[in-house]
Amino acid sequence: MDDSLLRIGETVAESLLARFLVVVAGVVFAQFVQVRWERWRFGRWVVVVKRGGAELLNRAISPHKAKEILEEPAELSVFLKGVVSPYAWIGCDLVGKGRELGLLVEDRAARRFVIDLDRNPPAESRQP
Repeated sequence: MDDSLLRIGETVAESLLARFLVVVAGVVFAQFVQVRWERWRFGRWVVVVKRGGAELLNRAISPHKAKEILEEPAELSVFLKGVVSPYAWIGCDLVGKGRELGLLVEDRAARRFVIDLDRNPPAESRQP
């Protein structure tokens, strides 16, 4: 009787270990596939800042950040203003009015955001 209980215990332990390893392998594989998918879908985006026809900046955007800013317009505005801040003060809403003025051009085919500072309107005067 002791041998049969021991064999049952070993079988249960082996079964649990095998199932655990299958789950871990599945999670690792799913993570690998998800990372590759996001890299393929959101990779190779760049932001270009131009003034006077010359490129001041041409910076790659990570796939994680590209996913974040493409899914939420508010994140896009904050990100792009942060990128352009060393070069100019943006005088309008970059995503809304900026697109109308040609200040911001989003080229999804080429995966580029182009900010043309020559089209930046003067900042409105601020009062305390």
